[in-house]
Amino acid sequence: MNRANTRCLALFASTLLLAMGCGLPDSPDVPTEPVGSALVVVVLPRTLASGDVKDVKVTVSPAQGGAVSASLPKTPADERVWQGWVRGIHTGAGASVNLGILGASDALLGQASVDLVELKRHLPALLVLVPQPSGTPRAHTAPVIDAVVGSHATVSLGQAVKLRALARPSEQSETLTYEWSAKVKDKEGASAGTFKDASNDASLKDVEWKAPNQRDRVTVTLKVTGSRGGVTTLDFDVDVALGGEMRVERGATFNRTPVLMELGVNPIADARVGAPIQLQTAGVDDDGDTLTYEWSATCTGTFGNAGAPVTQFTPSSLPRGDCNNNSNCVLTVKVSDEKGFSHERTTGVCVRSPMAPIISSLTPSAAETTSGVPVWLAATARDPQGEPLTFTWSANTGLLGHATRAGGSGEADWVALSCLPVDTLPTVSLTVTNTSGLSATRTVTVEWTGPRCGEFAPCDATLGASTVSLTNDCTTEQSLWIPDGYTLDGAEHVLTAVDPRGGRFLGAVLRNRGSTAHVRRVKVSARGLSELVCDDVTTRLRGVLFDGASGSIVDSEVLDMSQRDGLGACQEGVGIEVRNALTATSETQVEVLRNHVARYQKAGIVGSGRVKLSVEGNRVDGGGPVSFIARNGIQFSNGATGRATRNEVAGNAYSGGGTTAAGILVAGGDYYRMALCEDIDLFENTLVQNDIGINVSQADGDGNGPPVPTGLRIQRNRVEHEGWPEPYAGKLFVGIWDLGGANLISQNRVSGAWYERATRPDETFDVIVEAGAASQIAFLTPARSVGVGQCSEALVVQSQDARGNLTALGAPSLVMEVVGSSAPGSVLYADAACTQELARAATGWELVLAKPQQEASFYFKATQKGELTFKAKGDGLEGTQVHTVR
Repeated sequence: MNRANTRCLALFASTLLLAMGCGLPDSPDVPTEPVGSALVVVVLPRTLASGDVKDVKVTVSPAQGGAVSASLPKTPADERVWQGWVRGIHTGAGASVNLGILGASDALLGQASVDLVELKRHLPALLVLVPQPSGTPRAHTAPVIDAVVGSHATVSLGQAVKLRALARPSEQSETLTYEWSAKVKDKEGASAGTFKDASNDASLKDVEWKAPNQRDRVTVTLKVTGSRGGVTTLDFDVDVALGGEMRVERGATFNRTPVLMELGVNPIADARVGAPIQLQTAGVDDDGDTLTYEWSATCTGTFGNAGAPVTQFTPSSLPRGDCNNNSNCVLTVKVSDEKGFSHERTTGVCVRSPMAPIISSLTPSAAETTSGVPVWLAATARDPQGEPLTFTWSANTGLLGHATRAGGSGEADWVALSCLPVDTLPTVSLTVTNTSGLSATRTVTVEWTGPRCGEFAPCDATLGASTVSLTNDCTTEQSLWIPDGYTLDGAEHVLTAVDPRGGRFLGAVLRNRGSTAHVRRVKVSARGLSELVCDDVTTRLRGVLFDGASGSIVDSEVLDMSQRDGLGACQEGVGIEVRNALTATSETQVEVLRNHVARYQKAGIVGSGRVKLSVEGNRVDGGGPVSFIARNGIQFSNGATGRATRNEVAGNAYSGGGTTAAGILVAGGDYYRMALCEDIDLFENTLVQNDIGINVSQADGDGNGPPVPTGLRIQRNRVEHEGWPEPYAGKLFVGIWDLGGANLISQNRVSGAWYERATRPDETFDVIVEAGAASQIAFLTPARSVGVGQCSEALVVQSQDARGNLTALGAPSLVMEVVGSSAPGSVLYADAACTQELARAATGWELVLAKPQQEASFYFKATQKGELTFKAKGDGLEGTQVHTVR
């Protein structure tokens, strides 16, 4: 060994190996010792339950050499921090670090990994790791910090340390910004050292930190902010000490700031002083912390709950300044987590002073009105702030209804049906209100020309679009008028007419105003009416009167239309009357259906004038014999036409002299100074205990039959009269009486002792038709089309005079002959089942015309297709009719 080598050996032995100029040449055959190490600090996020963690294992894999693993102990002062040394690692760049958080049965609870870690000889590196929970990746709003890698675990005074941040955004499109800071631990506001990079910028993820020139424990903070507002912070301790000093325990914390995902404001445009603004927000915290909220405003007002995510704010005064950028008040909400980290969002609103709506116009359709004539009111309004408006109508009297609104326009109807209280001027008011609660009111008055009420107030009712509905029973001293085109719905309530104090009731209890009206479900009556004088046609007593109007009267009840407690003798007191002037430009059409009419003074149901009346399913009761007035149940007169079908009419009887009462009366002609009634169907009615069941009393000026045929059809009615317990003499009782207007009278059933000619000769009759001698045999039923082998409907033949009135033949027997292609094998029967063949005659079959309607019915059945011609022969007369067999 030479002297130089001996010197070097001595220096090595005395630990001065690193002195200048001494060294041993490296031998490529001698491997490098694994002298690399790292201080690993693991911070568990709060989404990883620390109590479930059994082991924290870290593995460092160098670019060359074997991997080294170690289990890290938990820091006694903080259960969420696990830290320790990993030693004996081969040095060099490109090492990778993998962290596993293990639970029971070595289940993997979380993990982290870092690449490209450089390990230097005898210079421990610093690894601060934040593991993420294993399993399905969780959605997050704040950036993710995976690790911070430091070139030195312990820093000497004034030494520079390189720091590298590993972070990811919450979504791929988000950008991140970085902010580094350092302060002396446990000293508020005491910053430590300086950060720099190539541009002296501490806002990059890779920076260099130069330690201060004094010993301290320094807390370095990495703050990563996402472009959506989420913030994540990682704090970790670094020791600044003299060379060689190393402490293992390092403090570290990890937090994700809550993020406000939305801020909803309603209204989003103008707000009003005194009107609440609805506020809503929603915060999300990736650490699962309980969040607290705090609302504030730059203008004066109150919050419903300033600590709730959903609340409201009510401005109490107008803020200073204009609404620049549509804002003069800023609302702020701050959300904070359990660690005191917070996030804020703001929005501006324009608070204005509220203004009341403006009613531009309120116009009635007429300046004055009377009973049953509606006044339509139209209004327009606007709101200075453009708020939605509500329209509220009111009236001091009468009926107000059918209010409609579209935008800033509104309409309503007002009407009084009968009378108004004394000294009351009808006033209608409109109040328009905006959503701020401010309103404006305007009124109009209408001149009233109708009657004033006496002891009884106007009827309670509601007014709809086309219906007036009674809401209570009602007593009235004047007529109730139905507005034109409306329906009066009585809702089963009773409308009672009484005399006014010191006067008498005049006219109809319920009547139309206009050309169309309807009545349903009302009970009309009268009580205690006087009979001081007999009234003319305009003021006569009626229950329901339609004058010049079409419509309907259905499902109602009209009772006691009489005067003097039912003893009145004036020719008035009609239950239901439908009339129209003969000179009217058009015929009115009215349906009178399913009503009950009783205890009337003169008549139950009357149609008069240019009217087409349909009377069906009614019950009409005259009450029995009286000696002071002749009553009629249903009456067509003065040109009225139509039909009466399936009605029940009873008890129209007069025990006095000079006239008679009738169940159904048809009256017209010059004798009565009225127009003739034509084309009326009286079908399937039941008439009981009437002096005359059906009385067709139409006559010329001399009292004879009408000059022209009137064409009435009186068929299949049941007419009965068994007599009264105390019969009165000197009267005519007739089932059906016709002065001879060439009317069809057929298949009616007339029965009862008082309609039998033998009961009182010259006083009781079944059917009377004033007719001439028989001159034809007529088929009353239409020609039939009957299938082969089928039994036909009834065929009816009747003997008539030349005008068409039924009359008797000299001998009532007929012979019915049958000719035509279907005649062979054809048979005539007496019954509807075609089981009883008529008696045969030499040339056909025998028929007998039965009294009192001088008619006979038969049926036929044919065995082959073709035509059948029936020839009815008798008393030198013949009638024919052709039928088809198919």
